[in-house]
Amino acid sequence: MSDMSIEYEPMGIHVFEREIVGQLGEEAWREITDGGVVPDIKTEPGFKCANMAVFMERFDRLADEQTANRVLSKVRHGLKPSQSAWAREVFLEIGDLDAFIDMRIRVGIDEFENMLSAGRDFYGQPVTAEVVEFVKKNPGMLAGVRDGNKLIVPALPAEMDKYLKATCPKMKRYYACHCEFAKESILSEKTVSPTLCYCSLGHTLNFWESVFDTELTGKVTASALRGDEACSFVLTIPEEIMEKYVKPTHRCYQ
Repeated sequence: MSDMSIEYEPMGIHVFEREIVGQLGEEAWREITDGGVVPDIKTEPGFKCANMAVFMERFDRLADEQTANRVLSKVRHGLKPSQSAWAREVFLEIGDLDAFIDMRIRVGIDEFENMLSAGRDFYGQPVTAEVVEFVKKNPGMLAGVRDGNKLIVPALPAEMDKYLKATCPKMKRYYACHCEFAKESILSEKTVSPTLCYCSLGHTLNFWESVFDTELTGKVTASALRGDEACSFVLTIPEEIMEKYVKPTHRCYQ
């Protein structure tokens, strides 16, 4: 009853090409990649993500913030809402958004505790007692926190055990970042544009678009690439969802 075992499409630059060409046209893609600036996710970390830094500089010149959000939030690691179809079924069965969020948090905490007991990892990262305690203290990372018609979704750090042990703010940001197209740039002189973080917003949108069975809008409120020690997103809950699935007297999970 979670996305902890979901299989992702290989995250190549072809996913960016598909969305940029589809929404901005072939000429935009040629302008961004002129001179062979086409980042390869397998080799980009070895170059401190320098190619992606140039790629995103050029993209930023072509796209304002609204356009960048629209284009990059569709990249989403190649995910599709249909891959989280189970969540829609559970949500409709529960029939209450806040109760669904509470359930997701309880299940998530149980899964982390089970991983700790069984000695299993979380996407290749060790699950320690400190990690489980961190998750318990920050339950919104497992499902989000509703504030009116906004859903605030802090991101789980990519390398939680190292993140918790790090004392340097730059290393905190490094261990927080999930993106192989950008992560290494945090330790370089030139960080990849935080515009790229709209891809991670799309990852969050994907799950909730499946739950609500409708397209959503959102924004990046904090990101490691722009200097924050953790990443966070906020989604707008459609009015019809608020009217049908939110009870005014419900007290959200704290």
